[in-house]
Amino acid sequence: MRSRDLLRRSDEEESESSAPDEDRPQVDSEEKRVVVRVEIVIPSGLAVDVSSKREPEKPHAEEVAAEEREPVSEEWRAKGVRARDLIRGRHGGVRIPSVVELGMSLPKEPQPEKPEVREAPSVSKEEEPSLTEDLLVIATELEQGRGDEASAERLLRGITERLEGFIRQTSDGKLPDVDALIPLAEQLVKASRGSNLLLRKMMRGRSGKDPMECLAVHMVDVAVLTIPMGMELSYDQNALLSLVQSALLHDIGWIKLPPELFRKNEPSEEELELIRRHPILGYEIVADREEQFPWLAKVVLQEHERDDGSGYPHGVKGPDIHEFAKIVGISDTYEMLIHVEGIHPYRALQQVLTMRDRQFPSKLVKTLLQVLSVFPLESLVRLNTGEVARVVDVSKTHPTRPTVELLLDAQGEKIRERRRVNLAEEPIVYIADPAFSIEGIEIE
Repeated sequence: MRSRDLLRRSDEEESESSAPDEDRPQVDSEEKRVVVRVEIVIPSGLAVDVSSKREPEKPHAEEVAAEEREPVSEEWRAKGVRARDLIRGRHGGVRIPSVVELGMSLPKEPQPEKPEVREAPSVSKEEEPSLTEDLLVIATELEQGRGDEASAERLLRGITERLEGFIRQTSDGKLPDVDALIPLAEQLVKASRGSNLLLRKMMRGRSGKDPMECLAVHMVDVAVLTIPMGMELSYDQNALLSLVQSALLHDIGWIKLPPELFRKNEPSEEELELIRRHPILGYEIVADREEQFPWLAKVVLQEHERDDGSGYPHGVKGPDIHEFAKIVGISDTYEMLIHVEGIHPYRALQQVLTMRDRQFPSKLVKTLLQVLSVFPLESLVRLNTGEVARVVDVSKTHPTRPTVELLLDAQGEKIRERRRVNLAEEPIVYIADPAFSIEGIEIE
């Protein structure tokens, strides 16, 4: 007989005991009480009273005899049940006591395993300066004149990463929240107020790994150039931020064109026709925000228009072109000349000067000249002493006599300890070749 049979038999006996009085056998009216002693059997390894350190008492002889009278099956023994643990029914028979009657705790229901929570891997600020607070710290250092070229590079890289992410979110044709660009514009403006390091890094040129990154680099570089132009035009902070914000999105229409067309040196006529559509494609992306940002839609649509009507996509002329679009347009033209066409900065500036009063208004060409000087930042020049130098700072009062950093001596050897020379303070030293280029020599 198995334990479940005993339980079933015991239940039947209890049900019989609850039968109506006429079926129940008569017993003495005197109430009888039976005291049942229950002893908990604990496995041998745990059979020590922890509190008293005593060994468990040995069973009495009568308990041993009881076990001999009621032998326990091997199945019960495996569960730790002895003969003395069995509960006898009122009319005979035995059953296994419940877990509660034995004083044992019920087994806990299995709980689902909690997923392991791991902290995200930390990223050092050196690896990812794209957090807004980190960029703000760098921009503040540059504004206060405490930054260096490495700081300027980190700031530009961080802002470019942010803008690239924004562009990729726009790839489905829906523009994300444009307000997200305001902090980027603020940091660029802040950093540009205290130094020209951002402008110098822009002039030197930066590359991207794929078309999306190249597009982000290009729009950030154009935005950097528009900042000093806006300052020269006495723009207040709000106007300056609006200008920079529009510059950061001026070529957004490129995301709807085949990626390989961006910065292709010699596009075919069919490809040129397709390229000329990118302002309209960009306008379609930002049109939903025109009520909130009216200048943004104008810049995206008109930055390739020219004063004489020779621009595209609609051939709009001077008075009908937004001034922001003209500033972004001339900055975009110069950036493309030095980085895409590979023209020397001095020659590129000379080429823009030929567009004065035709494609661009004279006021803006003059402003660009004041920002870049006659000898643009980062351009290589040869001095009358035979030394080769790089323009590192310009003077508004002496535009033809910038500050230069000597790179090569008169014999063409690299100068180990570079020094700077302010030509405004050296009357006998001047720039002899403003469009000097070095072939086969890499200079950092």
